[in-house]
Amino acid sequence: MIEMIIPRGNDGFFHPDSEEQIIHLIEFARKAEKKVRARGATHSVAWSIYTNPAGGRPFNQTLEQSPPDGDDINIAFDKMRALTWVNEAAGIVEAEPGINLGYDPGDPFGVSTLENSFLHQIFEKGWAVDVLGGITHQTVAGFTLTGSAGGSVQYGWDGMIAFRIIDGNGNAEWIEKDHPDFNAVSTSMGLLGVITRIRFQLVPMYNIKGTEITTTTSGSGVPVDLFGTGNSDKPSLEQYLKATPYTRIVWWPQKGVERIQIWQAKRVDHSDKGLKPYLQFTPDLGGQTLQILGSMTFILLGNTNPFRELRLIARNIPHYMSNLWRLARGWVQRIFYLMLGALVSALTLAVGTFFAVLQGLARAIFPTLLSLFQPLTKPGQETRFHDYYWRSLCMDNTVDDVFLGTEFTEIWVPIGEARRVMNLYQSMFETDGPTATGYFSTEVYAGPPSSAWMHPGYTDGQDAYKDGSVRFDVYWFRANKETPNIDEGFFGQYWNLLKENGVPFRLHWGKFVPRYDFPQWAVHYRENLPRFDDFLAVRQRRDPDGIFFTRYWRERLTGGV
Repeated sequence: MIEMIIPRGNDGFFHPDSEEQIIHLIEFARKAEKKVRARGATHSVAWSIYTNPAGGRPFNQTLEQSPPDGDDINIAFDKMRALTWVNEAAGIVEAEPGINLGYDPGDPFGVSTLENSFLHQIFEKGWAVDVLGGITHQTVAGFTLTGSAGGSVQYGWDGMIAFRIIDGNGNAEWIEKDHPDFNAVSTSMGLLGVITRIRFQLVPMYNIKGTEITTTTSGSGVPVDLFGTGNSDKPSLEQYLKATPYTRIVWWPQKGVERIQIWQAKRVDHSDKGLKPYLQFTPDLGGQTLQILGSMTFILLGNTNPFRELRLIARNIPHYMSNLWRLARGWVQRIFYLMLGALVSALTLAVGTFFAVLQGLARAIFPTLLSLFQPLTKPGQETRFHDYYWRSLCMDNTVDDVFLGTEFTEIWVPIGEARRVMNLYQSMFETDGPTATGYFSTEVYAGPPSSAWMHPGYTDGQDAYKDGSVRFDVYWFRANKETPNIDEGFFGQYWNLLKENGVPFRLHWGKFVPRYDFPQWAVHYRENLPRFDDFLAVRQRRDPDGIFFTRYWRERLTGGV
């Protein structure tokens, strides 16, 4: 047995600062028959990130900051966050695994800032990436290895040109684009080894300009034919997604609500003038108040125990007051914020108590409640924005994860199936009502084709995914009591409807995937990812002792074998 030369931190993590220390941890794990996993910013579900759960930790949801109990090795990269310019003139840069895309407000290690983020550092040198997801809190490595993407067919997260990896044999090497394992490593979920650096080819800096509107799902004011084939005045969903550089549609299908919010943008030349950032919630008293009220509403809609509802509502108040204190500028504004904040907190508790006692009332008036938070856009009053791409392409960055914590399953379908799937889901909503729609929204947006074997947009250039994907993010409010991905859980009806109708689909590996019938779902993954077995073969070669292959991944990829 080799001795540990790097201590485990009081937080349960190992905090290496070099490749040599990572190699040591891997060698120790092989000798001691322990598992090894590395965390990013915890925006994937916890069991997919960490070693096997132990001692009731962690619960399987996103943003779980602590590793499980036990002697397995969970790595945090707060000491490996460097960005190094390989060729500044050509826009080639290398990033260590712990660097965040942007500022991470939930960073438990206290090292993330806007200024030391990946996006801000390359922005200062005049460079950019092609696309971003809804937030930029993730680490560069975590975002990459889970097959994440932004809302675009035209642009993908595909600027990676090499990976530095330490595999389960303790070997460190560069995997460049011409290496036969490159497309296995690109979306590998940490199952082939520990990534210590990623080399990127960047693109010149640009701004985005766009609009956001809220409309009904059908009628003359809707710019997209969501359920039809489109016409000369109104494109079909497939046509719209292909033609629009960046977009996402938030769909509220509930009876009496039936509306969509369309965010769309295009690239424009880089400029520092005339900027108007997109802000889903303003960083002030008003924005925080909207979010705590929204949180109260979703707590009441997603739970049925009055005591649980009141406990969850009350839990938000210290966070609300803390946010107001942090956002206020100067003592006058701080006192003003705290006085109004105390009043809002008291009203929130009073209103919450009223609705909690009168169970069912919040659900009965849900269409009215949503209209207050998501009103239809009047002609000529759409939200307009023009900003740096890194600040406004990530349209959800101002959403507070405590107030509006959201889990989801992300379903990738060939874009040619967009119309059929929209109509299948619409029919399910009309037939099954709240059981199918729930009381949250579904995000509909595009996904790019990818050459990475385990990427949900994988294509060989000849198949149905070659033109891109339509993605359905089925939302689940984190404070809801039930578990949405168990047998007969909320997400299952969305997956099963596609299976029953022969619609091909793949799932984002970092989000909720089925937690039942593992052998059957392993067959589904294999049938829908042509290079699935090739990936498992590379995995076996690079990790013969299975130190990265936790029970979670073994169950899902092999059915538990």
